[in-house]
Amino acid sequence: MAKRQKKDINLSLRMEEIERRIFLLKILYEKYFSGIERIEPMKERDAIRKLVRETGLMPMTNTQQRFKYQSLKSKFSSFELYWQRNLVQIERGTHPKQKFRQQMLEKNRRNMNTLNARQPKLTAEQQEDLAYKAVYERFIEARSQCGQNVDLEFDSIRDTLKRQVRTIKSKFRVERVKFRVAIEDGKAKLKAVPVREDSDPS
Repeated sequence: MAKRQKKDINLSLRMEEIERRIFLLKILYEKYFSGIERIEPMKERDAIRKLVRETGLMPMTNTQQRFKYQSLKSKFSSFELYWQRNLVQIERGTHPKQKFRQQMLEKNRRNMNTLNARQPKLTAEQQEDLAYKAVYERFIEARSQCGQNVDLEFDSIRDTLKRQVRTIKSKFRVERVKFRVAIEDGKAKLKAVPVREDSDPS
């Protein structure tokens, strides 16, 4: 009779956690690709990648557990390839769900135009402040999701952004600058992008 191999309970629990978190991360990415979530769940993806790597360093004497780990590792790698392909498509504007996003943006623009038509006209300075406020709120939301400090004054962020705008306009000789929020190494960052006349205005 073959000798029964002993299972490592801690290893089993760890792999159950990996499986659960991969499932939840898959849902988060589907929401992100659909435009429901505005921030890519990079922090959780990095955490799972680290957990998978650390688990692989643990001794595995049980054949079933080794097979389970290899299956989870392959599953996560497959999902990462799938997510990366989708991210590249979004960057190029060829993602199947990109049309949905564009339709939502167009709908929001129409709603804003209707709202603006009913309200008194804002001064250029007020419109500029509203634009900076929107960027500020997205940045604070991203920092909150990354567990970073959110005790940042709007005036301070706005003044910093204004300086960046002046610098970029002068350097690249453009009339417009837009800001996007990115998550890198688990931290939220604001990136300024010069907008040329032939660029996508969104």
